[in-house]
Amino acid sequence: MFELATEQRVLLPSCSWETYERILADHLDLKVPHFTYDKGVLEILSPSPEHERATRVIEALVMLICLELGLEVQALGSATQTDVRLDKGAEPDCSFSFGAGVRPDLAVEVEVTRSALDKLKIYAALGIPEFWRFDLRRLRIYRLQGVDYQEVERSACLPFDAESLSVQLARGQSAPNWLAALRDWVRDSIPPRA
Repeated sequence: MFELATEQRVLLPSCSWETYERILADHLDLKVPHFTYDKGVLEILSPSPEHERATRVIEALVMLICLELGLEVQALGSATQTDVRLDKGAEPDCSFSFGAGVRPDLAVEVEVTRSALDKLKIYAALGIPEFWRFDLRRLRIYRLQGVDYQEVERSACLPFDAESLSVQLARGQSAPNWLAALRDWVRDSIPPRA
């Protein structure tokens, strides 16, 4: 199991869009901290080692599944998603485009500690079709239905359900041969191609 460590979160309640953009520009080449912006409120997150480890496990899981299934995928990392008209912006822990697009089809947030901002509403407003939330124990999958997310059992991006993906993510934290076991699980889970 992941060991919990303290994450650093700072909330700036009166931050203009211009200030947010300057902060993003100043941190353009840095992986941390992560910034989330919602109508004048800026949250700054300095992730814990457990947070970062869980993010790498999720990235490996998605990429290996796509490799084994022959799915076209682009790892977009924590590329900032913003919309000035909506006054919203977020940096997912990792994100993916399935195809040639540069906008994510899937955004993922690891939550060691709970954000003060409603990230479901932010990502829904930004139009990200699928959102995963992982709390180091359980993965939840959300699908955009109109303007809001609905929790669903199965991913539309990958042919797996939240429960089986949660099991694989739990294994990925400590098993030295996890990638080989994950590859075997994917191969055993998918019917042979015609």
